[in-house]
Order: sequence, then C-alpha cells, then structure tokens
Amino acid sequence: MDMHAGICVKGARAICEAVGENPKQIVRLVSELGLPAWRRAGSGSWRALPEDLKRWVQIQRNQHLSASLRNDEPLRP
Repeated sequence: MDMHAGICVKGARAICEAVGENPKQIVRLVSELGLPAWRRAGSGSWRALPEDLKRWVQIQRNQHLSASLRNDEPLRP
C-alpha cells in the first residue's frame, strides 16, 4: 500500500498492512501498543494518518533495536 496516496488510511487491513501487523490484532495494537488509529464514536471503519503510522513504526523500531542502530546508521557486517 502506498501510504502517500491520500490523507487518511482507512480500514484495519490497510492500516495493519502499512505497519506490518496482523489486522486481526488491531484492537490490541491500539489499546496496548498505542497504534494511532481510531473509529468514529467507537464503531465503523478504522482510520489513521499515514504520518502517525510512520512515527509509530519508528518508535517500535527504536524500542527493539540497539542504540547504535536507532539513528538509521548503516548496518555493519
């Protein structure tokens, strides 16, 4: 999915595809891991802003990589 195609990513499948997660886990991702997605009045389609999703993935990456790799430094063999 091209996250730069629009203002908003709509639907659990599209959102989870964009961040590399399982759409069946969207409720847990939002409630436990802080995925920045929402539904109007708690129902309907999930929505998210592409820039928020990118920031969330970067935060996840930084939490799971060593400090030497966090600033997009090239990988060393």
